[in-house]
Amino acid sequence: MFGLGGGLFTFAALFYFAADYEHLSGWKWALASAAVTVTVNRLFPASFIFVLPAQFALFLVMWWAHTKNKVQREGDREKDQAAARRERQERVSRARAETAASTDWNAQEREREAAAAAALKERQERVRLAREAREREEGQRGSGS
Repeated sequence: MFGLGGGLFTFAALFYFAADYEHLSGWKWALASAAVTVTVNRLFPASFIFVLPAQFALFLVMWWAHTKNKVQREGDREKDQAAARRERQERVSRARAETAASTDWNAQEREREAAAAAALKERQERVRLAREAREREEGQRGSGS
């Protein structure tokens, strides 16, 4: 019908473009089709009728392998998405913890500043009281002489 070369290249081209249309690796399909055509023609010379079922069987095998790989890729993609989601959640919780820790640090800093201000007021009050006491003593010495 097509001859050895015509049938070989026709099926190879058909499988290549069909695979390319489905966004698959066209060269794998074309080479597999050429190998099936050559094998069937060597086993059954001059009987083209055996090539068609062999090509159909090849199509089914390649389609099954593609479907199996597609399901596996989807499962891997879901696992990767779950891992990425977990990682993002960990980063968010870590950022929240750091924010809470820095907020606590700010509160501690304010407490330290308040304690320092209270200590400063206490020192100033002691200095004032000491000055007043000294002035009173000097006043008593001055009035006593």
